Amino acid sequence: MEKAQHFAEEALRVAERLDDAPRLVGAHMGLGGSLYWQGKLEPALAQYRRGFEMFDPNMQFPDWPGFHPAAQCHVFPMLITWMLGYPDRSLDELRAAVGSAETLRHPLTLAWVLYYAAFLHIVRHEPSAAADYAGRALRICEDQRIAQCHAHALCAHGWALNASGESEKGLAQIGQGLDSYGLGAGQHVLLVLQADAQLASGKPEAALASVAAGLKAVEKAGGAQHEAELYRLRGEALLAGAGTASEAETAIEQGIDVARRQNAKSWELRAAMSLARLRRQQGRQQEALALLAPIYAWFTEGFETADLKQAKTLLDKLTEPAIAAEG
Repeated sequence: MEKAQHFAEEALRVAERLDDAPRLVGAHMGLGGSLYWQGKLEPALAQYRRGFEMFDPNMQFPDWPGFHPAAQCHVFPMLITWMLGYPDRSLDELRAAVGSAETLRHPLTLAWVLYYAAFLHIVRHEPSAAADYAGRALRICEDQRIAQCHAHALCAHGWALNASGESEKGLAQIGQGLDSYGLGAGQHVLLVLQADAQLASGKPEAALASVAAGLKAVEKAGGAQHEAELYRLRGEALLAGAGTASEAETAIEQGIDVARRQNAKSWELRAAMSLARLRRQQGRQQEALALLAPIYAWFTEGFETADLKQAKTLLDKLTEPAIAAEG
């Protein structure tokens, strides 16, 4: 991905010399993408924002073969915004991105935007909405024979089925999607979905194998936007019976370190909850509280989302002994 970043930076310099607005939008999108897939979230967001600011609805991209660059500059900030810790803002951006994609009359672009909308609802733990968007993406992909997006949409829909109680059907869809996708930059994202669904289905050894494959892909790429979650899922799989508490603690701590390096507050909160639960079980209440309280206090929105509700419940449990002692 570092090579991709180098070429994207060169493409941006060429577009600036030519003063070609469509090329500039595409170049900012390309550079944003190369940064995003390395987990460089804030620099990626700046590039995507710049590309979208330069976009004019009348702008033509006659030589562009796939996913519309302006739509990419709209949809990826939605995901980055969630990762950076703004879950409500990300939902506002989702609605705007879907609305904008629907006006383009470009089926491939709309399918991808709908898939990413489903993915946002997945990380928000909203399976019904995820299923709706993934289903819409699947129908477009099947009608238009869009293979790669079809693989992603299958995985997203499979995750939603699994989360809604249709475990075997959901896992089968995710497996089908991964087999269809093969190798590529997005493989580790689909493996995150698979590992999460396997854990929810009581299959920690299978989840551990999925995480290992995901981390191998991340290592090859030199970093990734879902790296922190992969380490957290590794920890959860180890705790669920695939390893020891010591191994799990190390893995989750690695996830927290990655999230902090990327300034990915939502990933950090999720990993902090996993480690705080473990420390509470070990009788290390104050350590758990010291870990979770600061990251929860950082948030200014999203208090109705699943992650923040769970964090608040866990914090209440962690403070109960201290309150009882004072009483």
